[in-house]
Amino acid sequence: MVSLSDNYCAPSIQYKYDAAYLPQPNIESILQADTSLTPRYSQHDLLLANATGVLPLLRELINLERSTQPDARLESINKRQQILNRLLLASTQISGLAAELDCEGERADQIATYLDQRDTQRIRRLTILSVVLGAATTVATTLIRSVDATKVVGVSGGVISAGFGGLAAFSSNRSVEFKHERNLLTDIWYQPKQSSVYPPIVWYVLNEKLFSNIGQHSISHNIRQRWQDYVLNGASKEQQDLYFGKGGNYQADDLHNRANMLNQLQSSVRSIYQDLQSLVLMLAN
Repeated sequence: MVSLSDNYCAPSIQYKYDAAYLPQPNIESILQADTSLTPRYSQHDLLLANATGVLPLLRELINLERSTQPDARLESINKRQQILNRLLLASTQISGLAAELDCEGERADQIATYLDQRDTQRIRRLTILSVVLGAATTVATTLIRSVDATKVVGVSGGVISAGFGGLAAFSSNRSVEFKHERNLLTDIWYQPKQSSVYPPIVWYVLNEKLFSNIGQHSISHNIRQRWQDYVLNGASKEQQDLYFGKGGNYQADDLHNRANMLNQLQSSVRSIYQDLQSLVLMLAN
């Protein structure tokens, strides 16, 4: 059994996020107290502004644009640039997480492919042995003149040949010790209120119901449900602990399942760019 504990996909540094720009848990009270934002921005854009931490900056921008002070125009330009800088930072956070998910998926797929190739070689060798032994048995039975000996050779050779063929038909139990101390699947599965591995903007969007297409459940809830229905259907408690824990002994199918879940999650994270584009377009007007 091979051991793989080096996770080269994890960030080499720990990121620190400015508390002043963290998403507010409930923005309804903010919007009710100050209605200047709702005529210009949609609820969807305001939620994303809260996710990126620029909601207070948008309020300041609108006040500056309404001001008649001589230096208000210059200040509004500076404020707009400040907002765009925050959105650029949010974009890099999304890109960084998507890159890590992509790397983790490729890492799992690479080892799964290695195990698949080893199994293919094993099956090929057993199949060749079965064919060769079957051919040798056929030749031997034609050369041996004794009827009893012919039967013994024929039956023995047939049983052994069938045995090799049967072994080829069974899947290998070859496994690899695959570690993932920083597991990006864990928080999606257990659904905590706060995440220690996801950037605040990403975790807010994944868990706010209004960012999903239907709006009944959050994106993270829908991802988890798809895993449960299509990837982990019938999975044992041990398999769930394997996927969402710190790692363990993976077989090829387990690694393919892990890569599948990581790829699904990566697609959902990348879709946040669509929301970000909507807010940037509104700012450009």
